[in-house]
Amino acid sequence: MNNRRAQSFETGPVVFERSGAFRCYYDAEVSKDIVREFLQPDPDDLFERGEPVSSGRSGNPRDLAKVLVKGKWFFLKRYNCQGRLYRIKNMFRLSRGRRAMRAGRWLLNSGVPTPKPLICLEERHGRMLGRSYLICPFLDGSRSLFDLWPDLDADRKRLYMQRLGRLMGILHRSGIVHGDSNWRNILVGKEQAEELRFWFVDLDGVRRYRRLTAARAERDIGHFLRELKRNGADEEYARLFRRHWQRTLNLN
Repeated sequence: MNNRRAQSFETGPVVFERSGAFRCYYDAEVSKDIVREFLQPDPDDLFERGEPVSSGRSGNPRDLAKVLVKGKWFFLKRYNCQGRLYRIKNMFRLSRGRRAMRAGRWLLNSGVPTPKPLICLEERHGRMLGRSYLICPFLDGSRSLFDLWPDLDADRKRLYMQRLGRLMGILHRSGIVHGDSNWRNILVGKEQAEELRFWFVDLDGVRRYRRLTAARAERDIGHFLRELKRNGADEEYARLFRRHWQRTLNLN
């Protein structure tokens, strides 16, 4: 980090509109034509025409889709309504889609890369919550750290631990915990001109604290380090990750 302040990514203001049963929140830079394509007549129409994306976990892969809108590819995530109790419990809560959108903006404003949350749709009848959706750019060619790790040589593995340790340090220095930093939630882009790119995804469990305790930060990196151990990595990599995490966390 060389004692430099973390890069901050640009996030514009959020615009709010209603359309039938849907509340729509979108970044001011997103064109209204694209917003209306997701809204009309129903987001599930686009969802069903899209390409299913697997999370690598058990469950319905149709909850994630790659969709083409106005010549651009987007990632569409649907959070399903889980019955009457779910509707009642979430009457006065943000939907998971809204929470993920808010979390994405927290990360970007803190200098931690994540696919920019472009649009969130909430289906509400009165205050009763139904489905919600999150739309982001589709990261073509990216792979999860979980899938990529076996293909890396020792030098690349050490470099990944250094970079990811710094990113987690920036996250925690900003008072934010990811909540589920397993390796399926860390995407790695294709390297171009020696540029190494990471994105943190699946932000439903992200929390921000006025004062982040050391215990909470330690629990957060615990997810990451357990994955490291499961992949049979030498303890050297864990020490390297911790050293860069701690060094970044302690920067003024």
